[in-house]
Amino acid sequence: MNGSIADLFLSVLSSAAMRLPILIAVAVSVVWVLGSPRSQIRTVALWGLGLMAFTSLLGMLANAVPQVLIYQGNFDAMRGIGMVMGFVHFGLNLLMALSVVLVVWAMTRSLRDRTPPAAPPSRT
Repeated sequence: MNGSIADLFLSVLSSAAMRLPILIAVAVSVVWVLGSPRSQIRTVALWGLGLMAFTSLLGMLANAVPQVLIYQGNFDAMRGIGMVMGFVHFGLNLLMALSVVLVVWAMTRSLRDRTPPAAPPSRT
């Protein structure tokens, strides 16, 4: 073994810390969306937020794979993993883009469906 478990753990923990702001924003957004009435818009927003959280967690796991290989001293596998990780991160970015589109669609649809506030009565 070329590294210690503490080094691996700190590396994975720092990767998780980089994704923490996104996960906090998703958690707050889910709480806000759950407070809205049940509708197709709410369902799409929840799917988008869930997909965003899932993609962020998968990205964290994908970043851990090379770190584990280095920890194990498996440098032969590291040579060929570059292109595979590139495809994995490309796919994860596509999923993140889809989740953003779902959330923005839900927000836009929700804003368009709002009824305008009633005009104040005139004093004439």
